[in-house]
Amino acid sequence: MKKFGNTANKIKAILAVVDRDEKLKGRDIANRLSRQGYQATDGNINMFIYHYMLYKYLDRKRVKGINYYYPI
Repeated sequence: MKKFGNTANKIKAILAVVDRDEKLKGRDIANRLSRQGYQATDGNINMFIYHYMLYKYLDRKRVKGINYYYPI
């Protein structure tokens, strides 16, 4: 399993697993990253997206209290 080197690498890896036309939960993004060999948990991914990526790279839509992320 690979660890992320820095913030820029993590941003690129997350954007690589999210397609333009789909909306994913943080858990789905973490599952896709772990399939690529990264150590990723859904809580860590959700907090990283909230602090570093929200409204700059990704936007969110809340459906029944669940955040769905999609690229801007």
